Amino acid sequence: MEHPSLERRVEILEQKVELLQDLPARLTAVEGRLTTVEERLTTVEAQIVQLRSDMNNGFSALSYAINRMHAEIMSRFEKIDRRFEAVDNRFDRIDARLEAMDRRH
Repeated sequence: MEHPSLERRVEILEQKVELLQDLPARLTAVEGRLTTVEERLTTVEAQIVQLRSDMNNGFSALSYAINRMHAEIMSRFEKIDRRFEAVDNRFDRIDARLEAMDRRH
């Protein structure tokens, strides 16, 4: 196996050094892209936090509205129940009067 000559070795080293010379610029470009990705990630994280907060507020408002509607409906049902009870009492009194009248005849 033949070893490359000294000149060839120097030539290979020079080529490798040339390739390495643009490495700092390439690394700078990669760092710039990483910074951009980090900034976008930070923005997305902030948006997720905001969305979570908005959803929490929305669910709280919805829960409050549902509870309020439930209370109003229950109040209406109680009023209706009282009215029916009053009507039932009137019918009971009328029935009693009619029975009393029937007994007289």
